[in-house]
Amino acid sequence: MRLWKICSVLIWRLFLLLIFASLAGSLYVFYIFSASLPDHTSLKNYVPSVSSRVYLQNGEKLCEYTSEKRYFIPIDRVPQKLINAFVAVEDKHFFSHIGVDIFGIIRSVIKNVDNYIYGNGKRPQGASTITQQVARIFLIKNNRISYARKIEEALLSFKIESTLSKKQILELYLNQIFLGLGCYGVAAAAKAYFNKTVDELSIAECAYLAALAKGANNYHPEKNKKQAITRRNWAIGRQLEDGYITKQEAEMALREDLVMATETTPAVAAEYFAEEIRKDLIEKYSLENLNKEGLIIRATLDVKLQKCAERALRKELELLDRVFGWRGAMATINIERRCDEIVANLGEIASPRGSEAFNRAVVMTTKGNEATILNENGEQGNLLETDVKWSGVKPGDVILVAPVDRKPRNAKTNGKNTFTIKQLPIIQGAIVVVEVETGRILAMHGGYSFRQSEFNRVTSAMRQTGSAFKPFVYLAALENGFAPNTVIDASNVEENLGKKLGIWKPKNYGDAAIEKITLRCAIERSVNTATVRIAQEVGLKKIAQLSEKFGIFEKMPELMSYALGAGESTLLTMTIAYAMLANGGKKIMPTLVDCIYDKHGRILYKSDHRIIDGNICFDALLPPKLEDNRQQIVNERSVYQITSLLEGVMTRGSGAMARSLNITVAGKTGTSNDSRDVWFIGYTPDIALGVFIGFDDHSRSLGRKATGSSIALPVFIDFMSEAKKYFTQKPFRVPKGIKLRKINAETGGAPSQNPLENIIESFKDDAEEKEINVIESNRGTQNGIMAQKANIRSVTDEITVAGVEEKQSGNVIIDVATEPAKRRSLSHFTNEVLDDMTREQEDDDGIVVNDKVSDAAIRSSMSRIQSTDDQFPDGGNQFMDTAKEAANDDNSRSSGNDDQRTSEDDLINDQENANDDANNHDDSDSPKISPVFGVY
Repeated sequence: MRLWKICSVLIWRLFLLLIFASLAGSLYVFYIFSASLPDHTSLKNYVPSVSSRVYLQNGEKLCEYTSEKRYFIPIDRVPQKLINAFVAVEDKHFFSHIGVDIFGIIRSVIKNVDNYIYGNGKRPQGASTITQQVARIFLIKNNRISYARKIEEALLSFKIESTLSKKQILELYLNQIFLGLGCYGVAAAAKAYFNKTVDELSIAECAYLAALAKGANNYHPEKNKKQAITRRNWAIGRQLEDGYITKQEAEMALREDLVMATETTPAVAAEYFAEEIRKDLIEKYSLENLNKEGLIIRATLDVKLQKCAERALRKELELLDRVFGWRGAMATINIERRCDEIVANLGEIASPRGSEAFNRAVVMTTKGNEATILNENGEQGNLLETDVKWSGVKPGDVILVAPVDRKPRNAKTNGKNTFTIKQLPIIQGAIVVVEVETGRILAMHGGYSFRQSEFNRVTSAMRQTGSAFKPFVYLAALENGFAPNTVIDASNVEENLGKKLGIWKPKNYGDAAIEKITLRCAIERSVNTATVRIAQEVGLKKIAQLSEKFGIFEKMPELMSYALGAGESTLLTMTIAYAMLANGGKKIMPTLVDCIYDKHGRILYKSDHRIIDGNICFDALLPPKLEDNRQQIVNERSVYQITSLLEGVMTRGSGAMARSLNITVAGKTGTSNDSRDVWFIGYTPDIALGVFIGFDDHSRSLGRKATGSSIALPVFIDFMSEAKKYFTQKPFRVPKGIKLRKINAETGGAPSQNPLENIIESFKDDAEEKEINVIESNRGTQNGIMAQKANIRSVTDEITVAGVEEKQSGNVIIDVATEPAKRRSLSHFTNEVLDDMTREQEDDDGIVVNDKVSDAAIRSSMSRIQSTDDQFPDGGNQFMDTAKEAANDDNSRSSGNDDQRTSEDDLINDQENANDDANNHDDSDSPKISPVFGVY
């Protein structure tokens, strides 16, 4: 008995000793681990990383910048059924435990010991509560399985439970948990898997998202659908077991199919635009903030115009690329097999980056210029005969194809689909559309394909501008006393470049020799010698200052070659400069973003800095008047004159091919030396559009007959043919102080008796007090230039437009039937143009180019109009008749607008009566002084 008592005392003391040792050990462990635990109080101020998103004008999302795809949602906006699903699956005692589930730990320990003894190799269970997961995700940030980590989780969970409420813990968890497909948090997962907001989810969908918390990659709804449904049904059963749903709700949820939402295609890709926004935002915010701060960005991009721009550019690049020949099949495969085996083989062949819009196909049979193909979708069809002839494909060749929407009239289809061969162009280009009043970029495409090349040729490619720069030389002239009808000596000019540099002798396109020409005709025909004379007279310093005001160059070198477009600039810079011509000379800057908001809805940035005019009284029925605080960088009357001249370029000059659009447009083509860079930049009263095309290799020529009007202008025509329906047709605004007079288009003098030779010209209303320079050759002087002056006498029939702020039917004469009857009066139909089969009387310093590209290159781009020698075998008389007929048609069509037509006719008739004497001038070769317009 005594022995038993002694043993009992020893056992009790040993038990107490063990308890004490356990407590001491626990305190030691707590001390050791607590010393290195992260600060749990930081969770109070934790801000989840939230994606920054860019939205279009129509509210659709363009792109997203993120390191973790997450949309933060407050716990009060999370539906209870979604909370119940996660609690049932992840932590059924969440609302009752103090951070650690003791019974769950005991259960997992027993299970782990059992797995260890029987060696079944199963992954150890951790019995983590939602609080422990929050501790691991936010504070420990370590997924390595160990007992040390579990101890840290438990200790932190006690602290978190004492600091945060259950709702706060759930909010952290539901916004941070990884749920597959790159999604973090329930809101992002609901959008990715089901294209729904969290409050639109069904019970079955809530159960599926909760089931993803453990191993999301194992339960993909398409790749692992069977396992995914099994796991989802288990989650539904857990909710039924815990009383969160009824038996009827559970049965309905179990019957529901698991269908993943089809990935929504953005309204427009616009990768070049999206990347430019990203780079622009990084300058304002660090990359980390951009990816985490949840910024909401409203972009300037217009979806409709972007689609038009991308289609127009890609179409022209594909067309031009064909001239450089077929570059061969992607691969060759054995076609002596079953169709399904061939299709499987096609799927193994890698497509080049940028060809995602096309299908891989193999040529099955060929016979003459006929060929059949089988594409990767198992579809059979015929190739266009012209494609077969061009490429020379053979059976077994693997190629890229696209279906033909409109089949050629004589195409043999045999009841099958018709396909065209595609190859990625080696020629590159760019297009940009800008709103002229604000500088907002409405469309941008910086190359054939962003996936093929991420280099943005709108913003980053520095290329020679060619004649696209000339309008600013002529604008400088108009600012310094020249008038549109000033006569320029356009004879050959030489300039000594200095020691060892020799003599510079710029030439006209086709070496055309011209003696005298009006300023208007000089820019319409892009006459180099006349441009040099103007630059010499005005001075390169003034031209440089003007170009810097328009932002074309930061510091333009005072080199005469720059007047002809030898300087390099970007397409965006040039287009913005033209936009400032369109808006009357107001300073604007390009902008990609209208406004930026933070995730709380506070505005961080806006591009529109206009303010409400404080001097007006508000009327509830009218919108407030905004003050125009844009800087006026040049006289708006001079700007209107250059706009009028550039309208002439589009009517009678290198842009005449665009007349078929029947819209108000001004613009200029450009071609650099050796046709390495071709441009067209044009504008309407609403938008400015720039097009550039050339090889990325600056040394490569586009071909002997490649010009801005034959290659770049067609892109503009294709764009506007589709986009013009989105704009209201209207004329350019005529500023105060502009007088419109009828003159002879060719001579710049008094109007001709033939109305087809006359145009309405714009003059500044103080022109009668000023003297207009007439530049003539004087080879006896050192620089070969002299200025001769002629006074301009006012006439009684002047047409004064004094500040036309709004459209008025009777006062603004924008255009009359002005097609000159003489072939020489239209540079678009001169002998040089017809002989060379080109579309412009263009550029520059005696272009000498290789003959790599055949006439087919130009014909393919110029199929929009017919104007070859075959059309005018009589030397142009037929064109004169056609022009007269067109003028008569214009008159008959406009008969419905009685007020405007009567006003124009009365003004023209009055001016003709007032100038009878002036019209009876001598037609001898020597220049004469017009009593109205000086030398002509």
